[in-house]
Amino acid sequence: MPRYVVNQVLAGNYDCPRKVLRFLTDLHAAFRMLNLRNDFLRKKFDSLKYDLKRVEEVYYDMKIRHLANGDSAEDNGTQGQS
Repeated sequence: MPRYVVNQVLAGNYDCPRKVLRFLTDLHAAFRMLNLRNDFLRKKFDSLKYDLKRVEEVYYDMKIRHLANGDSAEDNGTQGQS
């Protein structure tokens, strides 16, 4: 997912990271509700956590460079979660 986001930004699709970040944030919240004693689920959760962090970094860089069309109401829930 992070590679996809980076490639989309390089292609000029600046709206993609916001959508992917929202999706990964929702998915991360759902994974946190699960019992993660299973090795397979734990590996998937860890992978998702690092992907989310990378996408957040890409989105943050875009916000700093004023490339993102970010609405502040949408961004409030995504910045502090990891």
